[in-house]
Amino acid sequence: MRRIYNIAIIIAAIAILCVGCKKEGTQSFTVPSESILIEFAHAGDTGITTFQSHNISAIDVTSTPKGWSVVDIDMYRKTITVKSPESFENEEERSGTISLRGYTPNGIKVTISIYVAILETPDVNYCDAPANCYIANKPNTRYLFNANIGGSATPLNTDHIEIVWQTSDDVVKYVDLHDGVAEFYIEATEEAEDNAAKRVTPGNALIGAYDAAGELLWTWHIWVTNSNPEQQTIALNGKTLMNINLGADCNSNGEKDAAKIGSSYGLYYQWGRRTPIVGPASWNFSLNEDKTMYTGKGYERKLKYEASTATTGNISWANSNPMTMITGNKDNAYDWLFDGHEQLWSANAKSEHDPCPAGWRIPDSSVYANLTINPVDDDMAWSEAQGMYGWRLVDKNDESKSYFFTAAGRRNYLDGRLDIMNDDMERPVPWSGYYWTASTADDGMAEAMFFDLNSQTRSTWNGFSSAEPMHRANAMPVRCVRE
Repeated sequence: MRRIYNIAIIIAAIAILCVGCKKEGTQSFTVPSESILIEFAHAGDTGITTFQSHNISAIDVTSTPKGWSVVDIDMYRKTITVKSPESFENEEERSGTISLRGYTPNGIKVTISIYVAILETPDVNYCDAPANCYIANKPNTRYLFNANIGGSATPLNTDHIEIVWQTSDDVVKYVDLHDGVAEFYIEATEEAEDNAAKRVTPGNALIGAYDAAGELLWTWHIWVTNSNPEQQTIALNGKTLMNINLGADCNSNGEKDAAKIGSSYGLYYQWGRRTPIVGPASWNFSLNEDKTMYTGKGYERKLKYEASTATTGNISWANSNPMTMITGNKDNAYDWLFDGHEQLWSANAKSEHDPCPAGWRIPDSSVYANLTINPVDDDMAWSEAQGMYGWRLVDKNDESKSYFFTAAGRRNYLDGRLDIMNDDMERPVPWSGYYWTASTADDGMAEAMFFDLNSQTRSTWNGFSSAEPMHRANAMPVRCVRE
């Protein structure tokens, strides 16, 4: 029997039906991988998924989609083997639900439903493009990557993978691991006659590798967007830069549209950490509320905050606690690291801690050296400039080249609060923008591209720096540069 290297889609509906007067012990029956997907080229072949059970002595099949069959249930190995239709001439179904019923020795029933489907689009295989981040922008598509350190050849002692968090409960689906390769599936949000017209649910997810004891070993960021970040680029100072923030769905380009502004912020990163931190719950930073995250089972999760100590302020603890922002240590120049200022990001080459997709890295500050605020924007009335939430920056050597950067603020190094307002009493402003670079600065700081809108009247005084020294515990957006 040939194993098809593609599992992945399930509806994890579990219903427990008790038919006895007395319940003896507990029982469970689940399919962790949640479904079985068969590549279109292998229609008529078999797919296998594992199941987990406790106090289940027998399993039978109660229903299958037309043309599908369950050919084997191995109680010892705990596997279910399904055969898909070979053709669809007689209205066989391309997808559907298989219902299974497990029985305890004393007659208690446990029912589960497994989603099965024929994939109509080829897999996106990232196994030869290792990274800590993978772009997913094709609907109804399965993605593959090596479950190694940074997707590299360095193995992990992984027992299973699962979603650590995602920004909604339908960003990433059907996460599974087989023979060292991780899988996840991206569904379409809209029905359309052709797949090219369909869109994905934009957002972000973090998939974690866990050992048999449940300890988190590594994580990978899944960036789900309807943009094409690797093709939508700009040229700055001889380098190719993405025209979208890492983790964003779009570039708002100065449009005064709340949805576009919020969708352009992306994720936030402490200097040197590869794991992303979510941003504000609302586009205008209302009530300083964090965006809610969800587990793979749909449970809500919230960002945590911990002060940097000898226990928390190190790489190992940070990697194991990706949902925690580590606030600055005042005795270490407000770095999230408790002792020393390690060169975790490099201005010359991509490091193991770099959060960008394969072929991209965090830029050094020289990329932004020739930029300044567009003079037209700089002279704009306050009421007009305020609504853009960002600036068009131009090349000082050629002002015809203009690029919009969103003012997405930062997470403050002291307590993790979301700062988009410049609180300078002499020139209060409605927004500020910060973008980390890989360049370091004196006194244990690092350099960020910075700009803001400063205004008390209709005339504006606006700030810009291509290399502003900032404390490393700050969490800021980033743009990725091509290696």
